Amino acid sequence: MRPGRRAVSDSGGAETPGPWRQGGGSQHSIAHHPSSAPRRLHSAGWWEVSPDAFGTWAVAQHPDASSSEHLGPAMLTIKLPQIFRVHQVPRIFWEDGIMSGYRHPKSSALDCVLSSFQMTNETVNIWTHFLPTWYFVWRFLVLSSSLDFCQEPYHWPLLIYLLLVCLYPFASSCAHTFSSMSARARHICYFCDYGALSLYSLGCAFAYGAYTMPDHWVSGVLHHYFVPVAAFNSFVCTSLSCYSRFPELEHPRLSKVLRTAAFVYPFLYDNIPLFCRLLFCFWSNCAWNEAMAGYCYHLLFALLTGFLFASHLPERLAPGRFDYIGHSHQLFHICAVLGTHFQLEAILCDVCSRRAWLQGRLPAPGLPGTFGTAGLAFLGNAAIIGAFTAALPRVPGSFVSPPSVPSEAGRSREL
Repeated sequence: MRPGRRAVSDSGGAETPGPWRQGGGSQHSIAHHPSSAPRRLHSAGWWEVSPDAFGTWAVAQHPDASSSEHLGPAMLTIKLPQIFRVHQVPRIFWEDGIMSGYRHPKSSALDCVLSSFQMTNETVNIWTHFLPTWYFVWRFLVLSSSLDFCQEPYHWPLLIYLLLVCLYPFASSCAHTFSSMSARARHICYFCDYGALSLYSLGCAFAYGAYTMPDHWVSGVLHHYFVPVAAFNSFVCTSLSCYSRFPELEHPRLSKVLRTAAFVYPFLYDNIPLFCRLLFCFWSNCAWNEAMAGYCYHLLFALLTGFLFASHLPERLAPGRFDYIGHSHQLFHICAVLGTHFQLEAILCDVCSRRAWLQGRLPAPGLPGTFGTAGLAFLGNAAIIGAFTAALPRVPGSFVSPPSVPSEAGRSREL
């Protein structure tokens, strides 16, 4: 067989082995050679293979094949991974320092789901937030069996925090999964991702305001307005981060600055009680407990998360070397999840150790101040996402044509 051909064989001996298909008691292997032309195999039964423009290879049994051997169904459709280099996809899909591993920019929803099981430059991004989602769900279910979230108002801020902790990695995983359906879908996916992160920052404010506030700030002015201001900040964060996608092509640096500021600002605000509590603890030589250690680990990973998000290291130093494993967004996801884990454990320590002291100085949380505020914040952020989605036709790159599949000559040059 000449090199540069792709064929399907029912013998599996002469061809380079590939993925196996079962059919009627016999196995059929796919030899992975780049070609767009069908190939005949002189055996008891042979197959023809032809590609379409989106990487789907139709495999059909030839009518002249021997009818004495059962070769399975008359037509099979095999999805093979088709990966593009950076200049083969529209610019709106480009990532700094990532030179290959791009999915087709007009993928179907099923293709996007299947791509999570193929090695692309998004695969690790998907799984580094999808798997932690179920870890946080498991933690929530375990806590639900020991804490009374329905009848105990003291635990309502914790409940809101836990729900939003489960939401943000799931939204991020979905955004990375379905962002290759189209340029418009990419914007919408990340709008939802930004909204989930904004709500997570509000969840942090609920937990910090209820359980982490420094002793001498409890019942003070800042404590009274802490959560309402955090809800307003979530609107600012979502609006600014969504808007940052509009100048992304013409002014990428401005876009990056806006998006970074959109998340740094609520982080700094939410952690004001934590910063002050840590400083007061250092100055007064207070007892060091598990909660304080957890908050320190949380801040360490939060700083690493911000650094990786802004720097695009290490792929900026060696473009193309970290396309699939090890680029900054994957490390960013891992640091974010670890930071959230330590934050959750520290908050749980405060929930238990400070309960008697806090309940003696604060009224029980009410429905309007907890679920009412969280519900309004959710609806407000959804409305902001809807408004930016409606404005998408004005975003450069929102409507693009899919790239052409490289020709035979082009593939040969790449190989």
